[in-house]
Amino acid sequence: MACLSALWLAVDQSRLEQDVLNRLIPFTQGQKDSIHTAIGIEVQAERYSGAEIMHSLGELARQGVVVEIDGRMADLNEAGSDDYSLQDAAVMKAAALLDLKESYHVLIDYDFAGRAQKIAFQKK
Repeated sequence: MACLSALWLAVDQSRLEQDVLNRLIPFTQGQKDSIHTAIGIEVQAERYSGAEIMHSLGELARQGVVVEIDGRMADLNEAGSDDYSLQDAAVMKAAALLDLKESYHVLIDYDFAGRAQKIAFQKK
């Protein structure tokens, strides 16, 4: 009887550990390498050019990510449309908030599953 109880506890613990790993993997896979733990390596924020951001706006909109540029919300509602002219117009309207030659740092808010919910770009 003791062996059966020990086996049951081991199987239950294994299931719990597997459940934790299954929930952790999607979160950690979506993280960026922006923190360094070695001594002497400076932590650097992610940076993107305005042009790089402009080219990513359509995909961010299709993923349902809220985009903020220099404190102003980008209106990307039509970027998820099936009509390519509406998509292009929405992206161009949001791109007008960008200085294509400037460098922007990024702050990303993630949901419980590790997916980006909001991304904020700020000029340096």
